[in-house]
Amino acid sequence: MRERVLAIVNLIAKYVLGADGAPISEQELVAELMSEGFDAQEINDAFSWMESTALEPPQTSDRSSFCTPSATMRIFTAEECRLIDVEARGFLVRLRSMGLINDEIEEELIDRIVNAAEDPVSLQEIKIITALTLLARNSNQWQREIDCMMTEDWARIYH
Repeated sequence: MRERVLAIVNLIAKYVLGADGAPISEQELVAELMSEGFDAQEINDAFSWMESTALEPPQTSDRSSFCTPSATMRIFTAEECRLIDVEARGFLVRLRSMGLINDEIEEELIDRIVNAAEDPVSLQEIKIITALTLLARNSNQWQREIDCMMTEDWARIYH
């Protein structure tokens, strides 16, 4: 994934999550991104990536949609270790151990990363991918958790 496209996705996510209920027009968002120095092709690539991520059907199972801390330990393959840096892998493990994501969501995140990444994915990139994946599942259910995750405000998760 290109660094600048992920930077655009990050800005879009922050803009959308920070909106105070006011409707956000695509033209305003594109104009804001262009004023930040991004070109039209990069912005288009970011929107295309977000659209494909949102439209991709979530992997479903018979398990509950509520997440509980997992007693299992996932072993990352050599390819996953190459594409997901140590901090990002640790972040996924932490999310799962805290019960913020379950095994199913973790596997979905890893699959998306492995299928889309060309270079190793950083901690910031995994946060963006996680936020978009959780928003695609149910934005109202995950709003607080996404906000806490992006700011690494772990104490607020429990309160």
